[in-house]
Amino acid sequence: MKSLTAIFFLLAIMPIHAELKFETPVLDADAALDATSLVREYKFTNAGTKPIKITQADAGCSCLAVEVAAGKFTYAPGESGTLRATFEIGNFQGTVEKPILIWLEGDREESPSAKVTLRVHIPVIIALEPKTLKWEQGGSGEMKSIDVTMDYDKPIRINSVTTSNENFTAKMVTIEEGKHYKVEVTPRGTEAGGFTIVRIETDSDVEKQRIQQGFAVIAAPLKPKP
Repeated sequence: MKSLTAIFFLLAIMPIHAELKFETPVLDADAALDATSLVREYKFTNAGTKPIKITQADAGCSCLAVEVAAGKFTYAPGESGTLRATFEIGNFQGTVEKPILIWLEGDREESPSAKVTLRVHIPVIIALEPKTLKWEQGGSGEMKSIDVTMDYDKPIRINSVTTSNENFTAKMVTIEEGKHYKVEVTPRGTEAGGFTIVRIETDSDVEKQRIQQGFAVIAAPLKPKP
């Protein structure tokens, strides 16, 4: 009886429509170093025997706008179309993966008919490791550091390092000029919780990567599960 119930549940959550077929459901895109946005298109076909109507295509992120090319939403059997995705790169770095959900007329809100994915690879010329430093509330407040390395065809120097919370201090240490630095962060106390943005300003000629941000947090220790 349990297995039969499980089957009915799976049938209930399956999309009502399965006719929308994409040539490439996952697109990988390499962004240029100085790019501010990137556009990719998904080709699809109504592979069913009845007309379909696209009612919504949503990435759930303000950084990714999705539209149906030519504003055409209804497709006869065998007819093809294009879904266009515009990704605003902003301060993203590294690999960013964004899903896009597509609803057809008749779909329930929780059951879109299709999903495609945009995977964008954005050059990283200034790498922070780790991005976030953590201390335990009430614990020792020893100095911890963020390793900053440059991967570029010319030197990139750090001009300044600041924190957004006066309970934390930050100091830059040069390991190799223009190539490798450490940012040493120390809390003035750990009795109370706290959070700060570590702002690292460089002389990079790539404007959108000139300022980098790390983070530091003092948090209560996790309680063991009973």
